[in-house]
Amino acid sequence: MKAWIYLINNFAHDLFTGIWFGCFVGLYTCHAQVSRLAQPSAAVTAFAVELQGRFFWLGTISLALVMVTGLVRFLYRREWDKMEDPGKLKKPILIVKHALLGTAFLAGSACAYLWTFSP
Repeated sequence: MKAWIYLINNFAHDLFTGIWFGCFVGLYTCHAQVSRLAQPSAAVTAFAVELQGRFFWLGTISLALVMVTGLVRFLYRREWDKMEDPGKLKKPILIVKHALLGTAFLAGSACAYLWTFSP
């Protein structure tokens, strides 16, 4: 794979991760603020529902793109990524990092779903 395509893929992977996280924070903030209101008006409720729906779907699409670009990263690593690691730390650290982030994505996506679609 050409180096510039790989660099664009890496940028897209990090960008979509940031977009997902921003959507998660936006959903949390919207949900928390509306739930603090004793009796939100119909307009506030309608706006919050629409905003949460947009954040949810943007976050879901971003999460799918994170997985696709992550798969490309996995399949087409650059040669210097394959270089011998003298301390043999890179692979275990990457496994732990992706296990933690995968758990965060699952838990965060479940929360986003509940915040968006729960009554």
